[in-house]
Amino acid sequence: MAQFVEIKGVVPVLSTPLDSSRKLDTATLRREIEWVGHQGVETVATGMVSEILKMNLLERRQLTEEICAFAQEFKMNAVVSCGQETPEQTINLVLHAQESGATAVMINPPIATKLSDNEIFDYFSAVFEKTAIPIVVQDASGYVGYSINVAVLAGLFREYSERIYFKPEAIPIGQRLSSLRDATGGKARIFEGTGGAHLVDSFARGVVGTMPGADLSWAMVKLWDSLVIRDWKKVNLINGAIANMVNLMPVLDAYVAIEKHLLQKQGVFINTLKIEPVSFIFDSETQAEADRIFDYLQEIAG
Repeated sequence: MAQFVEIKGVVPVLSTPLDSSRKLDTATLRREIEWVGHQGVETVATGMVSEILKMNLLERRQLTEEICAFAQEFKMNAVVSCGQETPEQTINLVLHAQESGATAVMINPPIATKLSDNEIFDYFSAVFEKTAIPIVVQDASGYVGYSINVAVLAGLFREYSERIYFKPEAIPIGQRLSSLRDATGGKARIFEGTGGAHLVDSFARGVVGTMPGADLSWAMVKLWDSLVIRDWKKVNLINGAIANMVNLMPVLDAYVAIEKHLLQKQGVFINTLKIEPVSFIFDSETQAEADRIFDYLQEIAG
């Protein structure tokens, strides 16, 4: 049986830095990965907030290759998002991630077509059967696509328990997380995936980690560590501020805009360019509130 690296704790989903031509800025990407590593992070990831839905396949492959190379340079792990609309397309991206040195991949079901339970199971099963890398099964229906029934997730766990993780984001998050935990006898390895907004509740339900944005990695590490040692005073302070920040992010483009703003504010990014078009207007009032919450987080989390 193959031995895999265990993924756990705070796993930030990287923002994708762009140069003036709106192409991948590899120097800034390297700095972002090094920066989160200095905060005690062992694993980085790509996901929806990495703007992958607006990239072509060549751009996604380049992002994968660069992230895997920099993660290896800094002795970190890399989880690469590979979901596509067909099993064949997804398998090709997963195989590329394997070859690039990824530690694991993350896969969401098709988002353009609502599949039946059997079709969703067959989609993931096809990927598992044709690949060898650990897979995070993502239900991203909190903002894109369709939800996955817990029975389907539990069935996948029974078939592929050694290689499978879960990132359930369907509403109600806590109850569905507990249902998945109970359906797998408490053995499912589950990540919280709402930017940290539901981490405290999810931690009590047995998650092995969280996948927030990269911009507040230092605060998320402090929150995770405080949960582990049950420092509830610190937990309440940090969690409240993070929840307030996530409340400013009603849509995916809002996550992208605010995270890039905060990364630039901290000297990691040199600009806040995004892959256009975007649906969210990051106005001066929202920026002022994000800055206020950020300053408060720095005060209470250090």
